[in-house]
Amino acid sequence: MTPFFASAASFVDPLDEVSAQMHDVTSKPLRDIVVAGERLVAVGDNGLIIYSDDHGQTWLQAAVPVSTDLNAVFFSDPLKGWAVGHGAAILHSTDGGKSWVRQLDGRTLEALFVDYFEHRSGLDTERAQSYLSALLSMTRPGPGQFFMGVWFDKAGTNGYAVGPFGLILGTQDGGKTWQPGNTSIDNDDLLHLTGVRQIEGALYITGERGRVWHLDQSSKRFVMGEVGYDGTLFGITGRDSTLLAYGLRGHVFRSIDAGRSWASVSNDFAAGITAGTAVDGSGLVLVSQAAQVAISRDEGTTFELLDVPRPTLYTGVVSMTGGQLAMVGLNGVTTLQIQ
Repeated sequence: MTPFFASAASFVDPLDEVSAQMHDVTSKPLRDIVVAGERLVAVGDNGLIIYSDDHGQTWLQAAVPVSTDLNAVFFSDPLKGWAVGHGAAILHSTDGGKSWVRQLDGRTLEALFVDYFEHRSGLDTERAQSYLSALLSMTRPGPGQFFMGVWFDKAGTNGYAVGPFGLILGTQDGGKTWQPGNTSIDNDDLLHLTGVRQIEGALYITGERGRVWHLDQSSKRFVMGEVGYDGTLFGITGRDSTLLAYGLRGHVFRSIDAGRSWASVSNDFAAGITAGTAVDGSGLVLVSQAAQVAISRDEGTTFELLDVPRPTLYTGVVSMTGGQLAMVGLNGVTTLQIQ
């Protein structure tokens, strides 16, 4: 039997261990997928990042400096991308997702919060300490924290990363430095933040208790809205004048006035809806934890379920050219042609 002290001594922090090269990478658990120019990039468990240059037919594994689970990925252009996940890791790529470097992790997160609110927040001392005390007691910033969503502007300069217990960081230099964004969002209750996404030029954050925040350009503040549901929303998608917020237990909400008002959408989803995308010329697609894929061809008013070749717990979906979808989930990546 191996002595306990020997096992402890051999432990390597996943933040310090590069992601291992894996066989059959397309069948490993994946959590998010995006388009980077003509390339697909997907992220998943144990630091796995893969990319495809032939519309998902073949995939290669990227060089990744951590082996923590990765939850979300975003590219501002075909070369510059960011991936976020557990251990409060933020990774950055400048070569279209082939290789990645670490910009931040949870080991420096608490010091970042303390430094900001004690020296750089611009708030009066009492209010700054109130923010800091609440954040340190509720968010427990450190290696146990994680991010759920990430977004950057087209220049790859200004960005946000969000997570549970109101975790929100912002950057104005491409991720070289980060600072807490809690003074710029209506979220004093530190509700979980599940995703951040830009739709038709407007930036939105989704979270628990049916909250959807939008970035007010005049005040540069995320203003809170409610869809009329007390459960968690996992994300938002849309196109033109239609927004769809989706979440637990198959709940979908539709807005046609930039999120000022919302209406519940009837559907046949049997479980939580985890991701959505707009499909050029076809409509809006949502995927669920119950291996369901559904499309709306009437701007989110109704949905029809699609037949899928490899049903699984889906966590991400993206639209490709020619009416194709690429979906990721518990059993890897799947492509689907929309009829």
